[in-house]
Amino acid sequence: MSSWFAEAALRSGLALVGFVLLLFALGQAVGFDLLGVVADALTSQTGQWLVVALFAVFIIAASAQRGLPSR
Repeated sequence: MSSWFAEAALRSGLALVGFVLLLFALGQAVGFDLLGVVADALTSQTGQWLVVALFAVFIIAASAQRGLPSR
């Protein structure tokens, strides 16, 4: 269980870093601060609840995957 959690945390961290780099690169390409816009949206109260909801969906998906029989 701990190795699964460590792998999931590593993948999540890499995905987050990749998403931040993608937003930064696209923002530089079009001359617009996309990273700042996303950060402002996530710091709003609605954005914070959306992050909580997304985290809950990830937990539900992980629980469902663990409950499915492997072939």
